[in-house]
Amino acid sequence: MSLAGALAGLSAPALAQGRFPDRPLRIIVPVAAGGISDTISRYLAETMRAELGQPVVVENRPGANGILASEAIARSASDGYTIGYMLYAAMTLNPLLIANLSYKMTDFLPLSPTFKAPMVLAVGRDVPVRNVREFVDYVKRQGQLSYGTLGNASTGQILMEMLRGASGIELENVGYRGETLAVTDMIAGNLPAVCVSTMNVLEQHRAGTACIIGISTPQRISALPDLPTFAEAGFPIDYSYFHGLMLPAGVPGPVAERLHRSVGTALLSEGLKARLTPDMQPFVLSPAAFSAMLREETSKLGELVAARGIRLE
Repeated sequence: MSLAGALAGLSAPALAQGRFPDRPLRIIVPVAAGGISDTISRYLAETMRAELGQPVVVENRPGANGILASEAIARSASDGYTIGYMLYAAMTLNPLLIANLSYKMTDFLPLSPTFKAPMVLAVGRDVPVRNVREFVDYVKRQGQLSYGTLGNASTGQILMEMLRGASGIELENVGYRGETLAVTDMIAGNLPAVCVSTMNVLEQHRAGTACIIGISTPQRISALPDLPTFAEAGFPIDYSYFHGLMLPAGVPGPVAERLHRSVGTALLSEGLKARLTPDMQPFVLSPAAFSAMLREETSKLGELVAARGIRLE
């Protein structure tokens, strides 16, 4: 009778936690198959399957700058069987810039980042500058300069607005449907500069058809050990973008902890590191620390958005 009474006092979710997981899990990814987010998610699925003893299926839901996938994650059951992969904009910029967004960040339980990476500023070979200080002086002499990015409110524009605020120069953002398209236009001589992720211009830099002149993190990176940072050029900028893993809000603590242990093992493995580009730094935070990181990043971006008039069009 004592045993029966003890069992009766446990809720069904509490009992379920003891044998979690007992069926397949899924990772919702906001991009089509291929690309770094999909690659990371499929590696996570593979390693988590071995560690959890259950299949982990990757479900691709591309579209609307990550909004479709974010909606699906937010609306999933809070049982731990759905993990969401979220892009930087979906976690930080969309909530700031999109009125009546179909999800709120309170709809999620942050699990951990997956990686962080810098942005770089690059110029065409005919632009006579080789570092960010020379770039600023050049723009001041020209009066204004256009640069290419992935579009309004992209990570490229965020970095360049930071530089604009720190230096007082006038810059015009030209949006492209892809960073590689902007780089191609710059190489063709139709655009003087781009602000993009490192790997989308590294090959051109090494070939001499473009010149990377500054990196957004305080530390240099192994892929470009001779490349000075914005801070080294006298502009105290520290900016990286990151991706992250989310659970629907309300997932029980023990289940979230079990999933965090599983993804943490995978994220810090040599197998994942081998799949990332050299500028990407894998790292793991606790759910509490990741939540604090998101609050700090959103607050910083909110101030920048208001001060610089950044908006989606």
